[in-house]
Amino acid sequence: MGWIEGLNASVDYIEEHLDGDVDIARAASFASCTEGQFRRTFSYLAEMGLAEYVRKRRLSCAALDLSRGERVLDVAVRYGYSSPTAFNRAFQEAFGVSPSEARRPGAPLLVFPRCTFALTVTGAAPLSWRVVPQPGMRLVGIAAFCGGAQGNPLVQMSSSGREGLSNLWESASQDGVIEQLIALTDGSGPQGILGVNVCKDDGQSYQIAVASSREAPAWADEIHVPSGLWAVFDCTGPCSTATAEHYRRVYSEWLPSSGYRLSGDVSIEVYPQGDFSSTSYRSEIWMPISKRPGA
Repeated sequence: MGWIEGLNASVDYIEEHLDGDVDIARAASFASCTEGQFRRTFSYLAEMGLAEYVRKRRLSCAALDLSRGERVLDVAVRYGYSSPTAFNRAFQEAFGVSPSEARRPGAPLLVFPRCTFALTVTGAAPLSWRVVPQPGMRLVGIAAFCGGAQGNPLVQMSSSGREGLSNLWESASQDGVIEQLIALTDGSGPQGILGVNVCKDDGQSYQIAVASSREAPAWADEIHVPSGLWAVFDCTGPCSTATAEHYRRVYSEWLPSSGYRLSGDVSIEVYPQGDFSSTSYRSEIWMPISKRPGA
């Protein structure tokens, strides 16, 4: 099964279980990836978090059931709401009418459609990439928890997320953290200051770090990344926008047609010294990969 076909099979599974328990790990298995990888991939391709998609689809199905005259309590229970009050609040926010009003003939309702993935040719500029074998790495730095994976896409996707990252970088620079981290670099990984995304089933974090085997300060966090293959993508442009745009292109253009799949829940942004706001600034995105079966 190809990458796009696998993603659509995952959505098929979700659609079949909207009126019950949606096992995201099971859904991810159809796309041959982990739950964390699936959540991240979905958020970039659908431009919304997976939890938000499931919630909107359940409410859309609930609206259709109510329009057929079903009881509000029955519909609320079917789609996972513990009380009519919680269901009424969510339904009102989504459609602007109460569930009881939705049962009346002629009530105006919106339906949020199911998601379908397709490979499209956009005619965009070439995406520069290369495959790099890399030994295991120890990444040392400061980490910030960015929210539970249940409800959040990758932090760079939203304007509020990018603002939060900007504040984290500014604080690290002003406090001398970045300077201390750079002093630890020893050539054991990508060269430069790193932005490390960790997206696992229980949530996501972002770390400002360096690759180092040297003794770390007591205040530093560590991430140990196993050896493997990495797809390295060249980014040109201001960090505030270029990184998120290149991630989007990796997920929407490169992954579907590359013959590779993601093999870990970590991605690394490599930032050499320079003017981060320059239109000519060059950075890199490192993504752990493996050959897709049959590719």
